[in-house]
Amino acid sequence: MLRKISLTCLLVLILVSGSPAAPGKPSREVFGLRLGMTEEAVHKRMRKIATQQKEEREEEEGGEQEVWILKKDARYNYLLTKFSREHRLTLVTAVARPNRVHYSDLGETKDATVATDGMNYSYKWQIAAHGKERAVLVIARGSSTEFITSYSLYFSR
Repeated sequence: MLRKISLTCLLVLILVSGSPAAPGKPSREVFGLRLGMTEEAVHKRMRKIATQQKEEREEEEGGEQEVWILKKDARYNYLLTKFSREHRLTLVTAVARPNRVHYSDLGETKDATVATDGMNYSYKWQIAAHGKERAVLVIARGSSTEFITSYSLYFSR
């Protein structure tokens, strides 16, 4: 009897520890992409999980922008990546499927700066610089008070 109870407790503990919980702080990563990565490293990662839809050169800034359609993700539809003229990732935006991703899935909403015009909402989190990594700004946007439409990672100025 004691053995059954111990095994049940262990199983519950494993299930609970493996379940996704709302993060305390937003992540510096989106689908394994981190700002500052080389274009080559981004392409290697993206080819595994997405199909490139579009690539566009930006004349003014000298970089380029790409759209990647995710192959198998129930929560997100596609990613937008932007590179500097040095071929480094400077922006990544994840576009969510409707009513699938809560603002709170990204981080503690009480820690975010919230703005609204009554129809659109944005939640902004600042991730402090750490070691050699620069500070990052995470901005989630949506027309709902509960669900995001997209979120982006930028280097903070």
